[in-house]
Amino acid sequence: MHISWASWLLVACMGTTINASNILEVDLVFPHNETYAPTESFPVVFAFQNPERARYLNPHISYSIWNLDEYNGTVTRYHNFRSANWTGNGPYLAHEFFALSNEGRWRVRWTLTWQSCNEYAFENHLNVADMIRNSSTWSTWFTIQSSAPNVDLVAATANKTCPGEYGVTIDVTDKTMQVPWGVDWSGGDYTNDTCAVVASSTPTPRPDPCRVHIDKTIVASMEASLKTRLCHGLNPPTDCPEDNKNAAQQLVVTSIFCLLAAFGALGFFMM
Repeated sequence: MHISWASWLLVACMGTTINASNILEVDLVFPHNETYAPTESFPVVFAFQNPERARYLNPHISYSIWNLDEYNGTVTRYHNFRSANWTGNGPYLAHEFFALSNEGRWRVRWTLTWQSCNEYAFENHLNVADMIRNSSTWSTWFTIQSSAPNVDLVAATANKTCPGEYGVTIDVTDKTMQVPWGVDWSGGDYTNDTCAVVASSTPTPRPDPCRVHIDKTIVASMEASLKTRLCHGLNPPTDCPEDNKNAAQQLVVTSIFCLLAAFGALGFFMM
């Protein structure tokens, strides 16, 4: 199995959002339970629908991807959204690329975790640092096969129907409170972090990942971010702009210089 580095990108995608203004929906929009050709840039894409509600929940996504036929080489990735800008007119996307060159059955197992206000503890002056913590875990399987079509995010997210188990819905009420001091919160403003109360009694809508549509512009942005990352790496592709190649070469030279300097300092202290 060969899995390369993963890059990530957060972008605002124009599309249809969920109707309920209080409902935050988090979906795995790619891959689906389908068969794809081997590729050096296989995307795993998550979407936040009604993303402005996410700012009050301190969300994190972790996931693992591995080949079920090989039972080794599991890779785990995280999105903590500390620098996320949750404002926008449409779904908020998070993605990473993987090089999947081996045929076989693959599995993506992902967990969404979030925190909300402990309303009872806050109002009764209990241990307010005990936020309410929740998580939801799902899995999907897909196949890599040489005879299969290439990955096409535009076509894959244009489907009229898709499994609801690929998503999670959360009823985020309008009642908010100050996050207690000492709580690790990803809102960005540590002097005015706000959490929301999550409704527990009202049934939430069934997730619908098919509301998220990725168009050619978004795909181009994803591919551009991947190329930029590769071109600034230690082994840039041959079609990178010269300034990127020079920057990568300079990085190698600087790394070697620092390594030699470290050995030189070690030799000095051993004298």
